[in-house]
Formats: sequence, structure tokens, C-alpha cells
Amino acid sequence: MVCVLKVCPICGYEDPLIWHSYRWVTDVDYCRLEEFQEAYPEWKDIGIGEIVSDRYYFYRRTSERNGGYFVQRYPKVYGREYYKSRFFERFMAKRGFSHPSQKRFHDIVTVRSMV
Repeated sequence: MVCVLKVCPICGYEDPLIWHSYRWVTDVDYCRLEEFQEAYPEWKDIGIGEIVSDRYYFYRRTSERNGGYFVQRYPKVYGREYYKSRFFERFMAKRGFSHPSQKRFHDIVTVRSMV
């Protein structure tokens, strides 16, 4: 695993290494609960699904569905309920919609079969 250290170019603040980029949603980071409790002892008793905040971020412990083993962090400017609107977005294609890549694949197959 590769960890990218986030450093503020203005003030030089270095983000703790416990935070990892969340694969499915931009601007969301996550860490293991044990690491969170060590780095932020004032919130070591955070409950499942509970949200706490500091000056810049909201911190949310994952639900029972995920075992509550992780803490997600997202910027405060997005609001307290951000996790409800963005974490489970789905793209629903309209009936008859064809993706451009499917058309390109069809054209390549047609050309190869004609040769």
C-alpha cells in the first residue's frame, strides 16, 4: 500500500498517516478505529454511527453493517449529513442508453470480422 502524505503548502500542516483515501468517494478519508482512538484520544468512546467534529472535519464511525471498525472523515463545508447523500450514489442508465465505449467495441468487432 502506498501512503501519500498530505501537506498544506501555506502553513506546512502534515496530515496524520492514519488517514487513507476512500476509494469510492472523493474528499472522504478513512482509518481504522484503533488508530483513530490513538490519534484522537478525546473521541476514543465514539459510538457506532456517531458523528463528531473539530474545526475542519466531521468524523463518523461506520455503522453496524460494516462492524463499526472504521472512521470516515469528510470536510465540514459539506455539512453534517453529507455521508447520506454521497456515499451510496448510483448511476441509473435510461432504457435504450448505449455507452460510447460499447459502440466503439461494436465497430472494432465489425471491422475485424470483415477482414
